[in-house]
Amino acid sequence: MKKQAFIFYGWFIVAAGIVSYALGYGARYSFSVIFPSLLTEFHWPRDTTAIMLSVHVLVYGFVAPMAGFLVDRIGPRKTMATGTILLSIGLSLSGWGSKPWHFYLSFGVLSGAGLCLIGAVPFTAILRNWFERKRGLAFSLLFLGGGGAFAWYPALAYLIKNAGWRNTFVIEGFVVTGLMLPLIILTVRYHPREKGLISDGLTKTAGNLKTAETGAAQIVDHAWTAIDWTLPNAIRTGRFWLLCLSTFSMWGITQHIMVAHHVAFATDLGYPKIYASSVLSLFGILFAFGSLAASVSDRIGRENTMIISTIIGISGIFVLMFMKNTSDSWMLYYYAITFGFSNGLSAPTIAATVTDIFQGPRIGSTIGFVWFSFAVGGAIGPWFGGWIFEFTQSYEIAFLTAIGWYAVAGVAIWGASPRKVRRVPGQVIARQKGRVNI
Repeated sequence: MKKQAFIFYGWFIVAAGIVSYALGYGARYSFSVIFPSLLTEFHWPRDTTAIMLSVHVLVYGFVAPMAGFLVDRIGPRKTMATGTILLSIGLSLSGWGSKPWHFYLSFGVLSGAGLCLIGAVPFTAILRNWFERKRGLAFSLLFLGGGGAFAWYPALAYLIKNAGWRNTFVIEGFVVTGLMLPLIILTVRYHPREKGLISDGLTKTAGNLKTAETGAAQIVDHAWTAIDWTLPNAIRTGRFWLLCLSTFSMWGITQHIMVAHHVAFATDLGYPKIYASSVLSLFGILFAFGSLAASVSDRIGRENTMIISTIIGISGIFVLMFMKNTSDSWMLYYYAITFGFSNGLSAPTIAATVTDIFQGPRIGSTIGFVWFSFAVGGAIGPWFGGWIFEFTQSYEIAFLTAIGWYAVAGVAIWGASPRKVRRVPGQVIARQKGRVNI
């Protein structure tokens, strides 16, 4: 019998995902810090400038179904290596931009497509193979990297101040290539079979029995779980469209209204860019803590975790709306902490919900389309925030809009009802204990 490794190889893939998320999505959200510099140098309207991020996210969404298809067809390593190169080229070319369309092409099209090929779609497809019982924990750790993406804010502000925003873009491109390309090639594997393993690091004999017992206890809707889901049959279900609505609302509109404009909002109030970036980097740190806390969804369920996230996140935006000047610093801290934590809490929960409801050997395109829905919202959010500011000289309506769509996301997850398809492990254990007590 093959000796079981001290550390299950799936956790190395999770670690690679953490780094990929921190660097890849860090490159996307570096826009928040570079955004004020572009406004200062070019004097473009905010909506015109913010469209750079909108194009990036929209292209990311259009590529998402293709990313899932490519992972299924040619494997994740070739897909992700291609994405790394595209992302790096897009970032480097952005350092040479002087017209809006230059950035729409470089940061928008090239970087957006590249990030999609190395980001959430491939890693969601990979981790669903490697983890069953500990899927919630795996996604929670993966999204730690999402917090790391925002934690780069102070370093980026320092680079911009000392090297300029153009060189900052170029440096980002070199860092992404130098670190991510070897990491992906050496670490990522699509299925445990490639390493002679099965999911969750169990031995083959005991693992098959344990997985079968746990899986049987988790299933609520046997007819639903018997289907090998593909995109054509998934789109005929209400659950699919509710999942799309949740990502469109929360990850798309709400998150991108806020992250595209919160540094500019703080600097408008009179905070220096480095100070505002440092405070708002708490968003990333608390995003990481929220991602870890999201493993609670394996105990209390995806729906309950999402409603907690919704309440906390809305409170942060609501407080920020009343911030008027630099004497209200506690409000900026409160927003960064609560909105960061709530985003971290919801991100792995939604990802786990998608894989709880839809499974099968050709599920990549279905996952990709759910992420496409996020991207549609993510394309609207930055532009809408900038347009509202240009129209009203205030972010108040934009923030109210973000609050409303956050609430929609919470309701959508409840409507999708993953608990009616599969119980999470904590619910299985509770039911088993209940039977013993009886």
